[in-house]
Amino acid sequence: MTSSPPSVLIVGAGPSGLVAALTLLQNGISVRIIEKESKQRVGQRGSGIQPRSLELFEHLGVLKDMQAQGSRPLPMRKYKPGSQKPFKSWAMGPWLEPVPDRPYRNGLTIGQNVSEAILRSHIEKYSCHVELATRLQSFEQKSDHVVARLVKTIDDGQEVPETLSVQFLLGSDGARGVVRKMLGLTFVGRTCEEELIVTGDIHITGLDREYWHFWGDASTILVSLRPVLIKDDNTVFTFQIFGKQVDRSKLLSDPKEVLNIFRTVTERTDLTYGDLIWLSDFRPNMRMVNKFGAGRVFVIGDAAHVHSPTGGQGLNSSIQDAFNLSWKLALVLNNHVSPPKSLSLLDSYSAERLPVIAEMLSQTTAILNQTFQAEKDDIKPWTRGFVLKQFGVNYRGSPIVLDERTTENVSGSPYSNDDGRICAGDRAPDAPGLIDSSGNQIRLFDMFKSWLHTVLIFGDDLAPSVLQALEQYPEKTIQAFCIGPKDTPSDADAVLEDRDGHAYTGYAVDRTRSTVVVVRPDGMIGGIAFGVEGTERYFDGIFSI
Repeated sequence: MTSSPPSVLIVGAGPSGLVAALTLLQNGISVRIIEKESKQRVGQRGSGIQPRSLELFEHLGVLKDMQAQGSRPLPMRKYKPGSQKPFKSWAMGPWLEPVPDRPYRNGLTIGQNVSEAILRSHIEKYSCHVELATRLQSFEQKSDHVVARLVKTIDDGQEVPETLSVQFLLGSDGARGVVRKMLGLTFVGRTCEEELIVTGDIHITGLDREYWHFWGDASTILVSLRPVLIKDDNTVFTFQIFGKQVDRSKLLSDPKEVLNIFRTVTERTDLTYGDLIWLSDFRPNMRMVNKFGAGRVFVIGDAAHVHSPTGGQGLNSSIQDAFNLSWKLALVLNNHVSPPKSLSLLDSYSAERLPVIAEMLSQTTAILNQTFQAEKDDIKPWTRGFVLKQFGVNYRGSPIVLDERTTENVSGSPYSNDDGRICAGDRAPDAPGLIDSSGNQIRLFDMFKSWLHTVLIFGDDLAPSVLQALEQYPEKTIQAFCIGPKDTPSDADAVLEDRDGHAYTGYAVDRTRSTVVVVRPDGMIGGIAFGVEGTERYFDGIFSI
C-alpha cells in the first residue's frame, strides 16, 4: 500500500482497477488497491488491445512496455479435419499504416496476465502494491467519507479484519463482485444459456506459431488455437472451444476431455499436446448497470458491464471507464472543485459512459449472434470493422463539454463520430512534426498527460489574453501551447510551429479564425472556443475558483 493514508480504496486489481490506480497516483492521490484472490491470475483472457487503448496507454506512460511484450494480431487459418494445409486464410482486418492524427491504427495482442503485470510494475513506482487475499466485507457511506470493512486471509488461513476510512471507493471487482451489489445498482440484461465457451491455455508442439488456427464450426464444435508470446517458451497456445455440441460438464470434470476434443475435431496426428495451464468456461452475459455510482462509491469495468468477448471491446472499454472517472476524482480530492460543482463533475462519469457502454453491448452482441449463427465455414464473424478500434467513442452529449464551433446537434452514435467533424467530446487527435522554441520536433501525444488539461491556442492573436485568463485556475492543472503555422515567430516557450499543418488539419481549425481547443486529461476534447469567454466557460464548469 502507499505510505500515506489512502484517499481512495480500489476493490479489484484487474485492468480497470490498475489503470484507475495509476491515473490517480500520477495525479498525486494516495491509493490502496486490494484483490481477493491469493495469487495473481494466469492466462491470456482479455488479450486484444484496441488502437484507442494504445493511445491511452501512451498518455499513461506504459505503451512502450506493452509493445515490447505484445505482438501484432495474427492472420487466421481454417482447416479441414486431418489436413495440415488451410482451405481458408484471412485477417481480422487490413493492416493499416499510421497517419498523422492516428499513429496506432492496428491492435496489439498481449495476455491479460502480462498487461496486468506491466501496470502493477508502474504503480509500484509510487510505492503502491496490490494487496492479495484481501476482500471487502462491507462498506458504509458517510457524508464526507466511506467506512470500509476488509478481511485479509494470512498464510495459515486465519482471517484478519480491518476497518478503513477513505474518501472514495471504486469497485473494479468484476461481474460477480460485491461492490455493485452492496451499492444496490441494477444489472439489467441477459445470459446466453445456450452459448457456452470453454477457454484456457495449453502446451502444444508441432503447430505453426505464425497463425491463429481454426477447425470445425459453431453448429457442432469449433476449436481455435492461437500462439501465445512468452519469453523462452514457444509451446503455449490459448484455446477456445464452443458450439452446440459442447458438453460442458464432461469438459470441466475431466481435463483429458479437452485433449479428446482437440484430437477429434482437428484429426491432426502430428500435434503433441502437453499440460493444460488453466481452464475455464463461461456463458456470455450482456448486462450493464443503471448508473456507474452513488454517493462516494463507483463501479468500473466488468463490475459495471459484462458482454460477449466477441469484438474485443470489454477490457478496452474498462480502461476508458477508469481513465474517465479517475481524473475527475483527482480534481475533487486535490480540492480544485468543491460542492455542488464536484457532484456534477462526478455525475458526468455516468452521463458520459452509459451511452457508450450501451452501444458497446449492442455491437458485441451482434457479433456474438453472427458467430453462433454463421453458416459452415463462414469467416465473416471473424472479421472486424473500423468502429471496433474505438477511435469514434465520444462524449458529444456530455454536460461538461463546450463547443462554440459546432452549434447544431451532432450527438449521433456514442461509438462512431463518422460525420467527418471534430467536435468537443471527441477523441483528441495526434499531430506530429511540431517544432518547439529550441528547434526540437515533438508531437501532441508527447504532451498529453493524465494530470493536465492541455490548451491548444491556434492563432497568436489570442495567446496573450487566453494565457492570462488561465492564470486564475489552480496551478499544475493546465498546460497551454500556442500552435502557429509555418514561420510563426517563436519568441516564447509556449509556441509550437505547425510546420506540416497536421495540428490545424487534425483539429479542423480554420486558419482565418483563431480557435482554442481544450484537451482533457483522458485525451478527449473538452472544449472548442473562439476566445477567452468560451475558454473560461469550459473551465468554470470544471474548477471551483
